[in-house]
Amino acid sequence: MTMFTGLDAGGGLGEPFTLTPLEFDVLWEHLDLGDMPLILKVPSPGRTNAERAELVTRAWQSLEAKGFADRVSPDPRLAGLLRLVARPHRELDGRLWLGRSVRVFAASEGDAGVLAVQEDDRLTFRGADGLGLPRQVLSVLPQEKAGPGHSVTLPTKDFEVAARESAAPKEFEAALRRRGLREHDAEALREMIGDVVRQGQFGGAARDKWGRRVRTPRVISFFDTEAGRYLQVRKESGGGEAWTTISPADHKRLLHHLTELHADDVS
Repeated sequence: MTMFTGLDAGGGLGEPFTLTPLEFDVLWEHLDLGDMPLILKVPSPGRTNAERAELVTRAWQSLEAKGFADRVSPDPRLAGLLRLVARPHRELDGRLWLGRSVRVFAASEGDAGVLAVQEDDRLTFRGADGLGLPRQVLSVLPQEKAGPGHSVTLPTKDFEVAARESAAPKEFEAALRRRGLREHDAEALREMIGDVVRQGQFGGAARDKWGRRVRTPRVISFFDTEAGRYLQVRKESGGGEAWTTISPADHKRLLHHLTELHADDVS
């Protein structure tokens, strides 16, 4: 079966398409693509059939004015990108706070890829290298140096309880030490977890051998302070206990961990 890849006829990635939430909703419905990815989900307005019809007409007029549609047929490349969003083989997503809310979704089928970014009441779709999704997802992040400190690993339960009990950094450090964390590590955690200026969380999914969409079993988080960037990774041990690791991380290190997440086996 031939499907649109999102690549133009010359093999390039082409210009991006920027849509309003209404335009995205109308195109998704028109192409009968099923459920939207949760991270890109937008409302489907129109309380009555008449109101919905008016909104649909308005959306098609806007799409045609942008050159993204001809009457009621979307640009084939745009349609291909949306079909790839709807049913990729592999995907990565991120929920970010960069001084504003940003959601990012990258998906691939073979070499074909798509990058979707939702922010400021608009969604932008562009063709992407299907073999480089981790790099595509991180392209929306400003580069940042690794902050000072060292890697600290502790039981997630201890980390979360200490955070809930503490109203100030020194209290957090003391709570960690009460739970058995070494003084040197508790002090390092207190210094690394400063005033957060940017943060986000990345996850992924893939199709298993039966074609079912399966989420990867872990997520990767980051946070930036004035001192630099830090990585937060949660993993389960063989016995099922969750462990959290917080460590300084520059762009290269974050890319490495996201690449590992993208390669997680979901079969």
